[in-house]
Amino acid sequence: MKNWLNRHSNSRIRRLNQRQRKKYHLAEFVELGFHLTLRFKQLLSEPELESWINAICDEAERTHLIVGGFSSGMTALETDGFVVAEHGSVSEAQRDAFIAFLRQHPLVAEVDAGELVDSWYGQL
Repeated sequence: MKNWLNRHSNSRIRRLNQRQRKKYHLAEFVELGFHLTLRFKQLLSEPELESWINAICDEAERTHLIVGGFSSGMTALETDGFVVAEHGSVSEAQRDAFIAFLRQHPLVAEVDAGELVDSWYGQL
């Protein structure tokens, strides 16, 4: 990819001042998040799915994270989503703690978590 098209190229970042880098979430202002894929032990009913969503939203709020994309409002055997921090980037400790919480949930059979990626311009 040509450097002028690449948001993270050194030549492009050097031309931007601190205010512009902050506005575009580049360089020192990059915000990291991670992708999650979850598989449940069985097909969840609507009340079980609602209970699970409430549990992960409560845990995310407690740990200053924001979750999105999980479930489509229907019964599910597998779901995926993306997790970001309320402010700034998700730390490795936050990521590990959230994954550990999900693995301990009684309805969850398997958790696949991606690496921390740029939550503004990364590939989902």
